[in-house]
Amino acid sequence: MLQQILALTHFDRESFGALLWAVIFGFLGIILIIIGYRIFDWVSPIDVEKELSEKHNIAVAIVCAAVIIGIAIVIHASIGG
Repeated sequence: MLQQILALTHFDRESFGALLWAVIFGFLGIILIIIGYRIFDWVSPIDVEKELSEKHNIAVAIVCAAVIIGIAIVIHASIGG
């Protein structure tokens, strides 16, 4: 039992490299999603923030969520290869 626990806690150089790249690509993906959403907000003919905060427009919220998911899928495909 102790050997299994030690095997799980053993963190070699390759595992650290994989973890580091996962964190880097995670932050890169989040930044690209934010940039993509800002571009969508800039290009769209409606004021998204006003529609969401003042009018509580659920349809705009659903469209924004779909845009964010679509951007995330494209970023995943481009980063993941």
